Amino acid sequence: DQGQLTTLASALNAGSAEDVLAALRETDSAVRWIEVDDEQPIPEHAVAALRTRVLDLAGDLLPAARSGDAVAAVAALERHRLLCAHRRGPRGVRFWTAQVRQWLADLDAEIPRGFADRYAGLPLIVTANDYENQLWNGDTAVVVARGDDLVAAFSRGASPLEVPIGRVGHAVPMHAITVHRSQGSEFDEVTVLLPVASSPLATREMLYTAVTRARRQVTLIGSEAAVRSCVARQAQRATGLGRRLQP
Repeated sequence: DQGQLTTLASALNAGSAEDVLAALRETDSAVRWIEVDDEQPIPEHAVAALRTRVLDLAGDLLPAARSGDAVAAVAALERHRLLCAHRRGPRGVRFWTAQVRQWLADLDAEIPRGFADRYAGLPLIVTANDYENQLWNGDTAVVVARGDDLVAAFSRGASPLEVPIGRVGHAVPMHAITVHRSQGSEFDEVTVLLPVASSPLATREMLYTAVTRARRQVTLIGSEAAVRSCVARQAQRATGLGRRLQP
């Protein structure tokens, strides 16, 4: 039901914390809020919910990538994205990228545990423009088997762009991305790990951007205090925030 997503986005845009919280508390399949405590580690039930979603996605993505079906693999990759405000720390991209990689390796013996290892089914994000291969900073791909070799399949409309993995120099594993990097993209579902309320990245713009990346469903993991902080704080009022939001 996109109606509830629209209601949540509108409440954020209007800056009404009570309306935002009401939308989050509404029982609706399109909007889910897993409330946590800023003072505690993310609880096991919240981690378990995220793990289940990640492994469900892998159940579609890995077979497609291993069989060489680039179209299906790219489509599977675009169904869900884990978004973090921070790059570092317990709620940041680096931590959760490592956590997801561990979950996947625990699930499937064919997945290597080394961060630098490439394998069919690995999501990648480009970190610098590559004019020779027409790849741009922020582009995402999934590694796909092509015979005995591997290619990175990038979403380019109906027909993915395939680049031999050895020619993709500036790319890192992507199991989570910053909200900033997600701008301009949409996914069927997003899971958002909110920063703590005191974080300078807890802003209305950040939360609005995160929520509006979802076409069908958004899951928010965070505290009520963090939600209220996001609604109350506007990015342009925080000195240096633009720099800190950079990926």
